[in-house]
Parts: sequence; structure tokens; C-alpha cells
Amino acid sequence: MSVHRTLTPPLAAILALSAMTGCDTEASRQRRAAEEARQRQLEDSLRREAETQAPTEMVLQQVRSATEAFMAEHHGDLNLEGSTYTALTPNLFLVGVSVREKARGNTYVKQLSAERLREDDQMIWVIDYLDAQKMQVLARRHGLEPEVEAIRRQDPGYRHGASWGHRSWLDDYLLWHFIFGRPAAMGFWPGQGFRPMAPGFRFQDPARPMRPEDAQPFRGAAAATGGRSMIFLGGSAWRPPVASHVGSVPGQAFTAHGSGVSGRAPMGSMSRGGFGHSGHIAGHAGS
Repeated sequence: MSVHRTLTPPLAAILALSAMTGCDTEASRQRRAAEEARQRQLEDSLRREAETQAPTEMVLQQVRSATEAFMAEHHGDLNLEGSTYTALTPNLFLVGVSVREKARGNTYVKQLSAERLREDDQMIWVIDYLDAQKMQVLARRHGLEPEVEAIRRQDPGYRHGASWGHRSWLDDYLLWHFIFGRPAAMGFWPGQGFRPMAPGFRFQDPARPMRPEDAQPFRGAAAATGGRSMIFLGGSAWRPPVASHVGSVPGQAFTAHGSGVSGRAPMGSMSRGGFGHSGHIAGHAGS
């Protein structure tokens, strides 16, 4: 009997041991939860910072090179005097090219889009003319169309007066850019390099920028997410669409190459087979 009592721990010892094990387990859970919360906070902070950073010099040079190659290919009658790049996402830009007619000297702004796609290990920039229908397709592909549509619903009749006058379909995307805190547009002029444009820059009408009071009636579209776009909160904004998954892509494609582009494909040649199936034309699309 004495042996049995020696080998059997007292009830108090069992309870004490169980309590200590439970405390250790709870403490471990709390430490893990705290560490996970810190990690999420760090990732969110880095993502917030990335959202507002201007595109890198390399990306800007790639888009500029592709834009200038596109203009040289299709508008030999125009002199390029400067260009601006409004990043909706890291993979989708609105491009304004200030041009002068060689024959008559008239000046105006050409409106283009620049979209980055990927195929295998290649990055591809597609330059195209900009219109409402094409822009809606691009916005849908890059995930921002629902938020742009929410801005439209704030004033579906386009009755809200703006400091620049009549609001167009293009202004809806610039309102999105303004309201959701995207980085300032970047301008390029020969001999001056890139420099940020003033907040509210409208590349189609540079003399009449967007003012905070113009955007105020539309801020309800971003209230639910605290002014941050869902495509950035979810991380999809940084992932270029796969060229072979998007079907027929109008415009002209250029392969990203360092700080410029090389190779080009004829207009409208990108098919469901991807850029690789349309082939590369020898030579360089100048920078």
C-alpha cells in the first residue's frame, strides 16, 4: 500500500501540473497571436507605403521608350515635346503626349494607355490609343472598374460642376486616381528628365487641374475602405495579367528590356496564344 501511495501523485500535484501546462499553452497562443498581429501590421505598413510611391525610374523609362517607339511608328508627322504618365496601378498607365505638327505647328495632347502584361519570363508593355470603351476593358481587367463605377453612381447624370468645366468619362478615372491616393503623375521633358506633376493633374487639359473640392462629392465611393482601393488591399494591383489569358489585345506590344524596350509586334497581332506566338521583329524600339 505504501508503494502505491508513493507512485501515485497527490491530487494537488496533478491539478498544479495541469494548471501550469494550461498557462504555458495559453501564453504560447498569446505570443503567436501577438507576433501574427505585428507581422500583419508590418505588411500593411509596407503595402501602404508601396501604394503611394511613384513608379521606379526603370518602369518609367520602359513606358516612355514604348510610347516614343509607338509614336515614331504611327505619327511620323508629329514632333514629341514631352509626355506624362499617370499610374492607375503599377501595370496600367494613362499617357499624355504633347505633340506639335511638323507641317502646321499646331500643338495638342495625344491620349494613350500603357498596359503591362507578362508571358512566361517576359514583361510586355502594350501601347494603344485611349477611348472610353477600351479604357473600360482595361479597368475591368485590372480590377478598378467597380470602384470607378461607384464614383459614377455618385453623380450618374454628370450634374456636378467641376472647376475645369464638364466632367468626361476620362475624368472618372482621374477622380479614382485622386480619391484613392495614387502617386502623382510623372512628366518627362527632353533635357529635364522625369519630375512629379502637381496633385490633381489632368493630362488631357493640363491648364485646368482637379481641385480637392472637385473630388469631395465623390469621396463616398471610397469611404468603406478608408480611401484605399481593394485591388491594393488584396494585392492584385501588383500582379500583371497573363498575356495569353486576356484574349485579343489591341495596340502595339513591346518587350521590357532593362530601362527600355526591344522588339515589337504589329498592331492587333497579340492573340490568345500570347506575345511569344506573334513573334519578335528584329531591332530596337528606341528609347
